[in-house]
Amino acid sequence: MKWLVPAVVICFLELWPGPGSCADISGRNIKLRVMATSVPVHSGPGGSYRQVGSVGKGQVFKALDRSPDGDWYLIRLTRGTAGWVLSELVWPFEIVDSDFVSDTRGWLYKYILAPSLLQDGAVSLCLGGGVLGSDGTFFTRLGFMPNRHWLMELMAGQSMSHLGGVLIYGAELLVTIAPWETLVPFAAVGAGAATTLPNSQAELFTWDTRPLLSTGGGFLLSLRGGLIFRLDAREFFAMSSHDVWEDLSITCSLMLLF
Repeated sequence: MKWLVPAVVICFLELWPGPGSCADISGRNIKLRVMATSVPVHSGPGGSYRQVGSVGKGQVFKALDRSPDGDWYLIRLTRGTAGWVLSELVWPFEIVDSDFVSDTRGWLYKYILAPSLLQDGAVSLCLGGGVLGSDGTFFTRLGFMPNRHWLMELMAGQSMSHLGGVLIYGAELLVTIAPWETLVPFAAVGAGAATTLPNSQAELFTWDTRPLLSTGGGFLLSLRGGLIFRLDAREFFAMSSHDVWEDLSITCSLMLLF
């Protein structure tokens, strides 16, 4: 496990946008390729503003500005009208010089990574495994995302060893940071219960159910093909009247949005 933390840090530094890259695009030659069949263009940075036109799949425009929350780009249409398009529906890349066109984060974006797949009103299904303390574990999570900044999940997981295991179940709330980016960090807090599962061949402890609290975070990484790679780190606290059981879980998962 010693390699995990440095690997996560390196990945985060490589993929997380540097200062000014989220909303400030001044001084950079950012182009936008339209990814959807038809994308509406609004008079302001929001869906409630008047629609002034539309653009089609494959068209390329220069990004003139970006909204402070990063959700909208300002473009100029061929007839001279300026308007705003939703960042989820376009693919940003940067012109480095007149002879070389490169995605803002290199070959990873060309072959592996995708623009953020998070969307308002999505239902999520997540399956993965990892470690809970020194034992192996697997988790299943089913969630609902009312908007891209929040994800409410039901989760269930189980760890197993030759001495027995622990069944963990409950609900969590995830808060995402910069959900328009390919790499999206999040913080999580939750509550539920933990039930110990003694091995019938080596009963060193008994069946027991305790209330559970969880806290931690992780990140979501959007991939080509509609999948999201997810890393979760949680500190679990199971409490009783006489003691508190505490352990760290680290899991890797694949998530689908519907």
